Amino acid sequence: MSRDHASALTIAGFPAFETGKGSARPPVVFIHGSFATHLPWQGWMDEFSELGWHCVAASMRGRLGLAPARAKGLTIADYVADTLKVIDTLDQLPIVVGHSMGGLVAQKIAEMGKCRAAVLLSPAPAGKLPAQPVALPALLPMMPKILAGLPMLPTRSGCARIVLNRMPPDQCPIIHNELVHESGKVYREMIFGTVKVDPSKIRCPVYVVGGEHDRVVSPAICKLIAETYGAELRIYPGHAHWLLGEPGFEKIAGDTAMWLERNVIGRKAKLHAAA
Repeated sequence: MSRDHASALTIAGFPAFETGKGSARPPVVFIHGSFATHLPWQGWMDEFSELGWHCVAASMRGRLGLAPARAKGLTIADYVADTLKVIDTLDQLPIVVGHSMGGLVAQKIAEMGKCRAAVLLSPAPAGKLPAQPVALPALLPMMPKILAGLPMLPTRSGCARIVLNRMPPDQCPIIHNELVHESGKVYREMIFGTVKVDPSKIRCPVYVVGGEHDRVVSPAICKLIAETYGAELRIYPGHAHWLLGEPGFEKIAGDTAMWLERNVIGRKAKLHAAA
């Protein structure tokens, strides 16, 4: 998939990628995290589309020229609304795959009954997201803007320290250059756990994936999220937060596709047979 070709595509008014259109399988909507756009999903979408899935990833408001400038004043509720707009363009209920903050958005989408399965990659919880001690040197300089709700962007060194700590060093500046300003309100909502989800309303299959060396969302938080939803949990040794592109991400994407085969496609076939 060419980024030049995909850059002209919009879905529900948002810059987007789309692959595998026309597949008979349920569509997969990929939801990006804080500071990110739809661009880092390219590798996952390539892996999924080769396996026959229809994939969609869109950048939410405040990004890539979409007002408000630099994400000022945005909240997670805004991102949930944006994701629902993308889902509304599809002809059937999708699977949602959310990374980091996008994992929290995915939990809200599942709570609303707007997906047939939810995959949560290093997901922010519907509760407080405590900072790990190793992340404090990178996080503390951003705290004034987080507390004031102002847009902010991590430094290159801070990003490498807490998000890209399992990426090859030469790739870190490239990824950092693609990041965008994030709303301080969004980050504040995650830190203080003001976004709530009612687990009793989530009735679709849920899969939680984390990295052993994640400095943003620890394996312990992933375990707690999985227990909350009665979800299957997979923690990958040698991996950290940037599960979208760390060396070996292809296996994580492939394992996720296999989980969906068993728990969405297989489940649908069993229900059809039982009927």
